[in-house]
Amino acid sequence: MPRRPEVFVCPVSMAEGQHLQKISRTSKDPVKLRRAIVVWA
Repeated sequence: MPRRPEVFVCPVSMAEGQHLQKISRTSKDPVKLRRAIVVWA
């Protein structure tokens, strides 16, 4: 019987959300951009 994947999600503070938004708008690095969007979502 396979194990169910465990997912841990913590709330993002207002300051962290604003920082992630800034990264998603200004980043030239595609990896950093994608990570910021995924975490922000």
